[in-house]
Amino acid sequence: MESFVWSDHIGKIISTAFLSMVPAFEGRYAIGVGLAMKMPIIFTYLLAFVFSTLPMPFVFWFMKPILKWLYSLPIGFVQKFAAWVEKHTAEKSGEVNSKGLLGLFLFVAIPLPGTGVWTGSAIATMLGMNKRHAMPVIVAGNACACLITTLISTGVLSIF
Repeated sequence: MESFVWSDHIGKIISTAFLSMVPAFEGRYAIGVGLAMKMPIIFTYLLAFVFSTLPMPFVFWFMKPILKWLYSLPIGFVQKFAAWVEKHTAEKSGEVNSKGLLGLFLFVAIPLPGTGVWTGSAIATMLGMNKRHAMPVIVAGNACACLITTLISTGVLSIF
């Protein structure tokens, strides 16, 4: 394999980094794109992992203000959606404990659409989980999801 020169591959790096931050796409799918563009495996994994983790604190900080803003919009179905989200998370918030952290880890770690850092962070925020406990769990889940995706994309893990 030829050596990897940053300046020759900056477009691939930027594409993979930005795709890693897109909700529902995240690192798990950006890895496949990066590998398809012939970027080195470990570099692609690390790039996708780091950039897919970056949105997490912003989701924690802005989820509730955004939900409050949705209530202020004069669009009925948007207000109903905001109410639905609050109602369903309020019902579940009393049930969160250490099993909730394990569930959060598994939710983020399974590389399926809609089960990533963005959704995991939103769930943790809406359930009122302690940020000091939830953030490392989400990071670990993301590392696991990116690793699973990398192993599948490189053929180390083949799905029968």
